[in-house]
Amino acid sequence: MTFPRFSRLLGLLALLVLSGSIVAAEPAAPWPAAETIRTESARIERLMLRPASGRPAGEIDRRLGRIEDAWAAARPAYARGAADVDTALADYAAAVRAGDGPAAAFARQMVWAGLSGGAGEHALAAIAAGHVEAAGEWLQIRDYSRASGDTSATRALAGMAAGALAPDVARTLVEADLLTVAAAELRLSLRKAQKDAGAGNATLLTSDLGRATGMARILHDNLGERLGAAVRDGFLADLARASAGDAGAIGSAEAALQSYAPVALAPAEVTRRARLLRRFTDLVWLDYRNGVRDGAISNQLEYREAAMFRSRAATLLADLAPTMKSREDAARMGALLARMEALIAAREDPEALRPLGEEALALIDRNFGNQVREGGYALAVESLPLALQAMAEAARGGDFEGAEAARLEAYAWFDPDIEQRLVPRAPALALRLEAMFWEGTSDQPGLARLIAAHSAPDRIAAQAKSLLAVMSEAQTLIEAPVSAIGALVQSAGILFREGLEAVLILAALLAALRAEGGDPARYRGAVGLGAGAALGASIALWMTARWLISFSTLTREAIEGGTALIAAVVLVWLTLGLAARGGHVAALRRRLAGGISALGLGILAFFVVFREGFETILFYEALLVDAPSLPVVAGLALGTAAVMLLAWLILAAGRRMPLGVLFKATGVLLGVLAVILTGAGIRGLQTAALIGATPVSWFPQSYELQLWFGLYPVAEALAAQALVLGVFLLAWATRRGLRCAGAAAGRGAGQI
Repeated sequence: MTFPRFSRLLGLLALLVLSGSIVAAEPAAPWPAAETIRTESARIERLMLRPASGRPAGEIDRRLGRIEDAWAAARPAYARGAADVDTALADYAAAVRAGDGPAAAFARQMVWAGLSGGAGEHALAAIAAGHVEAAGEWLQIRDYSRASGDTSATRALAGMAAGALAPDVARTLVEADLLTVAAAELRLSLRKAQKDAGAGNATLLTSDLGRATGMARILHDNLGERLGAAVRDGFLADLARASAGDAGAIGSAEAALQSYAPVALAPAEVTRRARLLRRFTDLVWLDYRNGVRDGAISNQLEYREAAMFRSRAATLLADLAPTMKSREDAARMGALLARMEALIAAREDPEALRPLGEEALALIDRNFGNQVREGGYALAVESLPLALQAMAEAARGGDFEGAEAARLEAYAWFDPDIEQRLVPRAPALALRLEAMFWEGTSDQPGLARLIAAHSAPDRIAAQAKSLLAVMSEAQTLIEAPVSAIGALVQSAGILFREGLEAVLILAALLAALRAEGGDPARYRGAVGLGAGAALGASIALWMTARWLISFSTLTREAIEGGTALIAAVVLVWLTLGLAARGGHVAALRRRLAGGISALGLGILAFFVVFREGFETILFYEALLVDAPSLPVVAGLALGTAAVMLLAWLILAAGRRMPLGVLFKATGVLLGVLAVILTGAGIRGLQTAALIGATPVSWFPQSYELQLWFGLYPVAEALAAQALVLGVFLLAWATRRGLRCAGAAAGRGAGQI
């Protein structure tokens, strides 16, 4: 073999090795470039809505240049899928430079559809070739990607990476996820198009239709397989007519999709979604009834929740309609939800909505069976991540009002269904999760603060992901088996923790009255009557919420917060009255001694017991789900005995202590308890979304301080507590000044 021939052979081998490495090496997915294109095009669209005089000079051109540079960097990786993006991007650039907002909005959606559709094809090809990491990179370029954190697609890739799933199985799961999301986005865009057409918003309408057209392009083959070529082609023709200006064609396009499901749902998934459909449908009227009165919105939060739940129900129905036993029932269900939407928008009498909801629930039960009535913890665990996913996607689309509605929905799943079962096991962890839903900490804002500040969508999504990680820790604790000893300890802890505050307040007040010369036995009847009435009211409220009407999570938080503040006011009034000295307050002292204090004590007993009573019942109800009943009852008895023993010790100590020392000790204790009640009351109103919450960095983030002393690191609660403390200090300083003045006057009279 001559050297030239040998060198050519070596060159050929090297070329084969190099080409083999090129085939084996999947190019890196250009998701950062795709994200740049998405965000910059959205910003350009917002800039185009401004008057020309209000736009920064050259800003649109600079952002358009960034888009073109990003696509130049991403295009080689897309290869054959680049042609659709080329066309859409050229249309987009032309519309932007011409100042045609509606055309730019349509083209922007087509650009994203080309990017995400091509990315999906590359992800599936990478899975088939065994390139899990490359597939994961390509899946970043999709809807519900980083925002959702954990989807069936990401779980499938994780299973494939661990060797638990074969590539063909993983590919099927990922493809089903991609198709399902695209179908959901297609339906959502058509619903938005109907609404924007009615509102006469041309730019939003063309954006909606561009979104629908892009999703239909991704789903083209699947639409033909599931609906038939004729129905698919008719749908695409309706969509084209709608894009050309025929708004009436939108309804025809929606009707064509009524029986469309991109993949067949597994029976377990059908049941899960049907449970959600029933839950949301049931909540529509319940929240609407509390949100509208006499044609006006009486509670903005409840009104928004009713609209949100109806929207969620409509989305679920679109997925479930093909699985319903009767197509007529599916069509009727859709008509009922549409009618509900119209009534909610018009703020009609809630009683007009009630029969629609009852008929819809009957249709759901008839088509899916009684098992869909089940809910509780399992349904909440399934639903909370979906609500957080919807929140993150709404924020990514700039819809922060929708993001806030979805956040409140997620919180409604957390409390009471999850939190009530978590508190007996890990109360500090429950407080941590609650803070993550709301204000967070000074250095790590919670979801409510992030959404209110219109923070970057990626930051909101990251916080949602962190919350779900902590939620996973909570699930592990909740679902761990409960031993008899554990049930006894948890049960006793609930009663002791929840009853401690009431016992301390009432025992300290009775001891203080004794120090004032009163007979504690005289007030025990009023205290017992108030506490007994509170227990009865707590049970009645629990029964009402369970069988008659539904209280939203935020309504319950408002009841607890308001009750705590009323109890704090009564406690401050009684404490100041007991400690009053001289002048105009002497009359108050005489009235207290004459019997009004018995009424005040009865009122206070009612509120401090009622404040904890309803929640305590919920905690025990949640504990009995997992724990054996006998240890729970034994723990209840043990906790009761412990708090009664504590009350007896306080009263016994009061009989042995000098009256002056007793009076000072009980005065300090009552002041501390009033501060605790104030903090708990403000916190309750904050978690009811009635007042804001501003975290502070200078106060420690201690869940023990929050749990036992009502000291939350938020400015509003601390300011209210400082005010109560200031009232007590002012009263003390005034009494001290009066005593000093009286002593001086006495010395002066003696000298005379």
